[in-house]
Amino acid sequence: MSSATYTDRRNAASAEQTISIEAERISVAENGTRKRAIRFDEITQIRLGVEMAGRDSQVVCRIAGHDGTRIVFGSRAWKSVGVWHNQADTFRNFNTALHQALMPFRDGIEFVEGQPLWFGYAMSAMGLAIALLGFGFATYLALEENPIWLGGVPGGLLGLYIAWMFRPRAPQPYDPELYTTDKPVSPETPTPAGKGNG
Repeated sequence: MSSATYTDRRNAASAEQTISIEAERISVAENGTRKRAIRFDEITQIRLGVEMAGRDSQVVCRIAGHDGTRIVFGSRAWKSVGVWHNQADTFRNFNTALHQALMPFRDGIEFVEGQPLWFGYAMSAMGLAIALLGFGFATYLALEENPIWLGGVPGGLLGLYIAWMFRPRAPQPYDPELYTTDKPVSPETPTPAGKGNG
């Protein structure tokens, strides 16, 4: 019998999934059918990181098993194109229950916060490309004395924001015990990349 469950949908191509913390494992079911499971003593890594969810960001938990099995869930669930449902409170509660269940197995698990460096470089490059296009558009129109040159500035600023938010940082280990108490997530608590309850 499950001690905690969480419902999530990662994207348009994936089905809604129910993740369950059971006595000795964490499992994922889709439409009532179990698709995969990882025993707690076979988990090799828990990674918490910030990813995009439409126009917003979300905290995503990635669980890896020694046989390559992956379980992924996030603090926002995909609903439709451009629409994500904020589930920060239930995500926090489930994440707390997960870390509590893993405490007896913590010595065999790598707990890390942050994205792989390649992800930071890719997102920063995309942000800088958007900024270059936005500011380039604004500069071109300004030189042509076109009064709508200001239209390119928001795109440039958005690109800079994306580049800054996802700037490359090496993943850092974290103490899983910090997540075993049910407390509100704030920028002061050790949340990936200083993000709050996105």
